[in-house]
Amino acid sequence: MPSLDDVPMLRRSGTPAANATASRPRSVRRMRTPTGFAMPRRRFAQAATAVGFAALGVFTVTREAYADGYDIWTGDCPSYASDHNCSPGCGPSTVFAESCEVSGEHLGFHKNDGVTWTLRPNQCYSGSYDGWLWRYSDPCGSCGCGIERRCHDGYRSTESGWVKSICRYTTDCGCPGTVNWPTVGNGSTGPDVHAVQHLVTHGGFPAEADGIFGPDTETQVKAFQNAEGLEQSGTVDAKTWPKLVVTTRNGDDNHAVRGVQQLLKKHGYDVAVDGVFGAATEDGVTRFQTLHELQVDGIVGPETWRMMTGFV
Repeated sequence: MPSLDDVPMLRRSGTPAANATASRPRSVRRMRTPTGFAMPRRRFAQAATAVGFAALGVFTVTREAYADGYDIWTGDCPSYASDHNCSPGCGPSTVFAESCEVSGEHLGFHKNDGVTWTLRPNQCYSGSYDGWLWRYSDPCGSCGCGIERRCHDGYRSTESGWVKSICRYTTDCGCPGTVNWPTVGNGSTGPDVHAVQHLVTHGGFPAEADGIFGPDTETQVKAFQNAEGLEQSGTVDAKTWPKLVVTTRNGDDNHAVRGVQQLLKKHGYDVAVDGVFGAATEDGVTRFQTLHELQVDGIVGPETWRMMTGFV
């Protein structure tokens, strides 16, 4: 759970106390640069202590951050998010799909209702920004020649306290097109590999679900392909995926459900990977289907599987 010291004052242009403003690089893009005051940190902490952290969204410093704009770093990406991974996340904090505003003036920025969500100003890039832009210059999901995403920081209220959260929102999609089945093979890693491993296990060819596509997984995929009359390439591609996926729905309890849950986590939905298709999993599937304009029925059929694996 964050302490009050984790929520610094909002910067204001033209205000000497706004310590990060004077040295900010020219590459920063500000939505708006209002004048005003920066609430003293001690005064803010006293006010917050009086009514509790859950109400931070109603305090002036946070309300002004939400109403007046954000400082977003637009320079180079950190090394881990450079040109080597189409979906690197946005840092050590958790990406929650439901953390982003989906309409209105603040579309694509972190929610700030003061109850479940609140902003985390001035804590990105050495405590100087509220978020950052990340770019990838190769095909990424439905973006055929590059993608740009904005990562915006906040907090989410959970049963165990407030945790750091991130809204990840696509701001630019180069060469948009349809979402295709991904090609997953030896050397691949990540949630799509987890899904493959759970699915081949469900199909009767047990594979360790470690998210690493190694020799064991390749052997089991080949065995599955042989059983289905497919070319034994050991690679899961557009010919193998449709045979591999199975329709899952509320009430199911199996490895295929674990694959669904791994893919929901990939897309920022907070679900347990326990193989039980319950209310939380159905809610995540429904939200995902709504976001991607699929048939909203809470059932994971071929089209939902394809979107969940192919879109990153």
